[in-house]
Amino acid sequence: MKPSSVIVLVMFLAISASALAQTPKTEVTAVHLGDQVVAIPAPDGFEEAASQFEVIKNRFTATEAAENDMLTIHMPHADCEKLRAGELVPFNFYTKVSVRRPIREENYSPARFAELVAVFRKNGTEIMNINGPTMKGIIDRLDKSLSELNKQDTKVDLSQPVSLGEIDTRPNVFAVMVLMSITAKTGETQSVFPIVGGLTFLRVKERLIYVYTYRRYTSKTDVEILRDFTKQWLTQILAAN
Repeated sequence: MKPSSVIVLVMFLAISASALAQTPKTEVTAVHLGDQVVAIPAPDGFEEAASQFEVIKNRFTATEAAENDMLTIHMPHADCEKLRAGELVPFNFYTKVSVRRPIREENYSPARFAELVAVFRKNGTEIMNINGPTMKGIIDRLDKSLSELNKQDTKVDLSQPVSLGEIDTRPNVFAVMVLMSITAKTGETQSVFPIVGGLTFLRVKERLIYVYTYRRYTSKTDVEILRDFTKQWLTQILAAN
């Protein structure tokens, strides 16, 4: 198990509705992980978007870590309505759930989960070092994937992530928050924005999944909103299984 797999950063996306293909939305997504079926309910006020909009599925799949499978993307109802209406959407608030492909069908014991948490607590600072091999590898993959998707050269720069600490350490849950700034340049267009992210290891039905929550940062209130949102959604996921 590689703790570095949890550090996945997804860029701001401007989406053209002319490329959208839609299927009906669902309130709970059933994910098959070997012989287990894990239920991922939509957070309150959100919809699963990857199953509705092909362009969302394609972009998040392309920017996913190479060894991961993207399982769900949730966006606010208002953003999904804009997509259906053909409007552009700045990703100010969204979520993602992923699983590491090599362990997708493996039973993940409480002891193994505890070991993972211990390793992350020990090595988390090194993993998130912007000059370290993990973060450099993430940036290189994002540059390549986004350049292919945008059909023009795209470069990504990240500030050093600032740890905001652990926010949920219940049994089978380990969640932290980070704050960072992202700069993305496509052709002559450059976007700079700060983002606060929740990164969670979640053990459910003997499987390990990664739960990500993201919100554009404008004030301290955004940290509080994302913290409470993340903890509430994790509780919903556990209750659904």
